[in-house]
Amino acid sequence: MTLQEALCELGVRDDTLSQAEKMRLDREGYVLLLNILSAAQIAAICRAMDGVYAAEGTGQKDGPAESSYMQNKVAGLDICFTHPRVLAAICRVLDGSIKSLGVHGRPHPPDGEQQALHVDYNGPAPHAECYAVCNSLWMLTEFTPENGATRVIPGTHRSGQTPEEALEDPAADHPRQKLLLGPAGTVAVFNSHVWHGTTCNRSAGRRLSLTSFFCRRDDPHMVFSSALSLAAAQRLRPAARCLFADPEPWTG
Repeated sequence: MTLQEALCELGVRDDTLSQAEKMRLDREGYVLLLNILSAAQIAAICRAMDGVYAAEGTGQKDGPAESSYMQNKVAGLDICFTHPRVLAAICRVLDGSIKSLGVHGRPHPPDGEQQALHVDYNGPAPHAECYAVCNSLWMLTEFTPENGATRVIPGTHRSGQTPEEALEDPAADHPRQKLLLGPAGTVAVFNSHVWHGTTCNRSAGRRLSLTSFFCRRDDPHMVFSSALSLAAAQRLRPAARCLFADPEPWTG
């Protein structure tokens, strides 16, 4: 099965996104997709996510800050890399030449600090709108100005610069920053060359989310794995397996 055949089987069509959504991705570098997840799907994903966090001590004292490649550790997160509207947005940014770098989670508890603005890429700046990386942010609780919503600087994917190159203090507020706000079940897809970062969680509760990360299939600069565990490969249908490019099984 080719990648294009797999994407077609997974429901990616020319009209899966509206023209306005495509233009927003092109111009601003991000788009909010509402009502991607139902309440039942959110609850199931949170159970799977919290099970992994508990097993690994993620976010706890002396535990890891993040859990990576979660699709290889638990069933229940597959929608995060197979939903057709999200895949269509990823393909828009990466010209359809995509591979999944897995599902990742980082708890953002009360008092969680504001990240410095950054891009998710360590290769050269994109040229001629040939972008290398794209991320999807799955909002499992409502994202508000108080609970650490992610900020983006629209249009910076076309700047040819990183925040470290352009800004005196990438951790400071930016005059053009926009917060990615939405109800639980929203997915924000953003070109990962856009300057972005989480904000401080000033609420009393956790801000729950996952990211599902993709890069251009032939990019030589990404060191993330695009491998599936044997259990995940057996669980997924061929079209979903085709989104992963590393031939050797993931072993952790």
